Amino acid sequence: MSVGEILGAIGIVLGAYLVGSVPFGVLVCRVGFGVDVFAQGSRRSGATNVMRAVGFGPAALVIVGDLLKGFLPGLAARIIFGEDSIVPVLAVTAAVAGHNWSIFLRLRGGRGVVTAVGGLAAMAPIVVAIALPAGLLAAAISRYVSVGSLTGSLTALLSAVIFYAVGGWITGYDLLLAAGLAFFMFTQHIDNMRRIVAGKERRLPAWAGLINGRNGRNRGSSLG
Repeated sequence: MSVGEILGAIGIVLGAYLVGSVPFGVLVCRVGFGVDVFAQGSRRSGATNVMRAVGFGPAALVIVGDLLKGFLPGLAARIIFGEDSIVPVLAVTAAVAGHNWSIFLRLRGGRGVVTAVGGLAAMAPIVVAIALPAGLLAAAISRYVSVGSLTGSLTALLSAVIFYAVGGWITGYDLLLAAGLAFFMFTQHIDNMRRIVAGKERRLPAWAGLINGRNGRNRGSSLG
């Protein structure tokens, strides 16, 4: 890489971190409802804790914002540097890190699941098309968001390994991203896994509770 390309790569990665740091969950709760999301539930700013605090509708807005935080930096880096470059991987990783340790929130944030999904969708949509339904199904059956997140992460990794092995649809960098994100998701959910083993993990509320908003705030799931 030339000096100009290196500087461009640094700019993309730093920009991705700043985009990832935009705290949609905090903004929706504070501006729209006057609620401090860090005082609720898991004390994280992710969509599930927003759902717990103010309801399903606002959480859906946060999901869209958090998806775009991963998707747009990944897509931009992919267009600029191409698929045979480490830069898109670094950009998506930086966006997820920004979500989890936001510079605007004194390095607080969420667990990065939705932002990771968005980033992986920009890089390897076929993997997300398989992993996302698997994760949603696992969450619906178990009523643990953490189980859904980890199932989706593992499915994404296994799918990426298979596609790469047969030489179709993804690159080695896509596989690297899937592996890195899977590892990262498991490290972010260690506390959830411990609570599941101990029988103390909170389950998703009934769908009526999700739609009715704050009535279900104290029965929310594990993912903040």
